[in-house]
Amino acid sequence: MQSPPDNLDAHALGRAAPEKGLAREACPYAEGTAARERWLAGYDEAVAAGAEPVTGGLKREPGR
Repeated sequence: MQSPPDNLDAHALGRAAPEKGLAREACPYAEGTAARERWLAGYDEAVAAGAEPVTGGLKREPGR
């Protein structure tokens, strides 16, 4: 899997991920990168704010 471009707001993408059906472990950024840390922080904030966490990668097939 290719990482998204660096100019995307990784934090905002992570925060939106649970609502899009992505699990925390489906983070698209490589380990050890700042973008990964921002994405995970956004994901964790969304869950803390009440979003239902997703487990196992994808909740459903994209587009369905």
